[in-house]
Amino acid sequence: MNRAFIEVASWWLVSELHRRHPGRFRIIETHPGGGMYDCLSLVDSRDINMADFNREGSFHVHRRFDDDGETTKPLPIWQEMAGTWQPVSVLDRVCDMLGLSIPAHRPTSTPTTLIYRFIATFLSHSVLDAPNWECRNGMEDTSGYGGGVITAFEQFPGAAARLQVSLPNDLLHQPAYRFWFLMRQDKAQGCLETTGTVWNDRGESYQLGALYQEVGRRIWPMIWRVGGHLFP
Repeated sequence: MNRAFIEVASWWLVSELHRRHPGRFRIIETHPGGGMYDCLSLVDSRDINMADFNREGSFHVHRRFDDDGETTKPLPIWQEMAGTWQPVSVLDRVCDMLGLSIPAHRPTSTPTTLIYRFIATFLSHSVLDAPNWECRNGMEDTSGYGGGVITAFEQFPGAAARLQVSLPNDLLHQPAYRFWFLMRQDKAQGCLETTGTVWNDRGESYQLGALYQEVGRRIWPMIWRVGGHLFP
């Protein structure tokens, strides 16, 4: 299956999940199985890995958020996403598997939600692009060799300075988990911190919450302001 499609689909799913349930979990990148798998993982406030969107396989629920009922068998989610014109129906199914409600109205986006929405929407332009874009975490979390803080911070002095700041809710007391990098051909073109700050490759930084309000609470104008120069 098209790897760019899976990248976009996985980010759309996790960003829309967070949009429905801000504050219930954070998103990290993991590579279990000795680095064989490539997952966007949902980690709750107790630092428990609740579920994995394995870009090399399926969607796995390890523990439901409502602690009610048994987990279900893995869902072949990329085939489900590719085979529907209504991806929200897949999102609803994911919520049901996770024990998360389907709210009648989505809450106001938090700074963290805006970061995830920015990533998902930015990546959506690249489905048919070659070479493809991807988004990678500041921490390479793998059960194999080679894990640790990635070197992309060197390209963003503002982010490198923020990396030295520890926050009370940092996963495993490691600030690098808060950061995501927009990558093309293994080169970082942008950096985002889940507290709400984004840096582009021109050395500019933005607070997404303020920028989102400034552009009329619209995602694409916000993305264009930060990284319009990156589009072909």
